[in-house]
Amino acid sequence: MAGEGEKLGQNSKQNSRQNSKLVRGLYMVLLMVLFVAIGTLITGKIAANSRERKAKAQEEQKLIDQYTAEAEELNARIAEVKNEISGIDTRYRQVLGRLKETDREFYNLYDMYSRSLETDRVLAGLTTVSGSGIVIRLDDSGLVQSLVHDSYLTEILNVLKTAGAQAISINGERIVPTSEVLCLGPSIRVNGVRLFAPYRIAAVGEPDTLLKAYQESRIYSTIVAQNLLYDVQKYDSLTIGAYTGDPGKMITKLF
Repeated sequence: MAGEGEKLGQNSKQNSRQNSKLVRGLYMVLLMVLFVAIGTLITGKIAANSRERKAKAQEEQKLIDQYTAEAEELNARIAEVKNEISGIDTRYRQVLGRLKETDREFYNLYDMYSRSLETDRVLAGLTTVSGSGIVIRLDDSGLVQSLVHDSYLTEILNVLKTAGAQAISINGERIVPTSEVLCLGPSIRVNGVRLFAPYRIAAVGEPDTLLKAYQESRIYSTIVAQNLLYDVQKYDSLTIGAYTGDPGKMITKLF
């Protein structure tokens, strides 16, 4: 009986070991299947992303090619227009040359009106003006009672105009006959554009004359008395850009 008991015990241990090996085997198989499935999913995702990026790159390249072709067409058209303008200018000069030889009186009259028109364009602010002049810088002092008001800028403009300034701008905005200088909260509106301190007032004209007129003006005394931050310098070369607003609106304001 004892021998049979020992055999049964040994068989039970063997069966247990076999079952454990079987379980481990099944576990390993499941892990392998799981890893393969995950790998397949990752590979599929990478391939899908790669195809998507490739398709996107192809679409972008199509747009680039389209825009490049359009740009080339526009450049070709620009070249054509430039040639046309050059041809028109050449014919214009030829006509003027013949007119100068055949009808001197009419040519002189035409030349006078052309110069007058150009002068009017300058005065109207429709052309860029370069030359010597002065630049006035004006800023708030930081105190509530020491602020740059629209009336201060208006007075400075009047002083410069009276002193013979050919062109004036405030923070890049060209001053024209219909320019408004109005207070708008913490800003000052010029030509419909809100400008903020510090203000840079540039004026093309005879520098010494402009500087003297400004420093002897009542507004200069007010600026000093109000403890505003200010500075003025003469320049041998200044460039003031043309009026960039709608000339039509500038004209309607006159009526």
